[in-house]
Amino acid sequence: MKTILFNPFQKYSEKQLFLFGWLLTILASSLSLFFNGRFDGVIDLHFVEKTSFITASLDFVICIGILTLLLFITGKMINKKTRFIDILVASLIAKIPFYFLLFFNINNKMFIITQKLMDTISQKKELNIETLDMSLIVFSAIATFICMIWSMILLFNGFKTATNIKETKHILLFILSVIIAEVLSKIILFKLN
Repeated sequence: MKTILFNPFQKYSEKQLFLFGWLLTILASSLSLFFNGRFDGVIDLHFVEKTSFITASLDFVICIGILTLLLFITGKMINKKTRFIDILVASLIAKIPFYFLLFFNINNKMFIITQKLMDTISQKKELNIETLDMSLIVFSAIATFICMIWSMILLFNGFKTATNIKETKHILLFILSVIIAEVLSKIILFKLN
């Protein structure tokens, strides 16, 4: 079970993982419409008042595309035998933990709570949040942190399998590539919206 959750690249072929990753990405794209979630960064999910099919699709294509491209270039610098499909699979599979977070926005609840909190802060009012709402915020924050760690473990293990990295400088290149991908995806999606 540990291998399936954290390193499925050891157990399944790239074709199986590619199919699974794309199917879940299509499902998550549909769910993001229903739950008004935007995957507007490589390691991001934000809830909005309303999203559209085009916006949701662009979020996925740009974020997964940029991450895959940057990690592929980095992978080729590390190991000339790095294959594009292996990096794409790692990018697709690594996004899956974030899909579970969509369920926090049932009936736009997280969006409404977040908006109320932001309005309170911007207007410098006294913080007045119900206990149930505060519990949801705390639980959501913990779940987000766990999913982010899980996602990074999956991405690293997929990248490691694809490139056969062994040195610390390669790990640092991986981290730098993910950070650059996050920044680029944010800038591109901001300009498109």
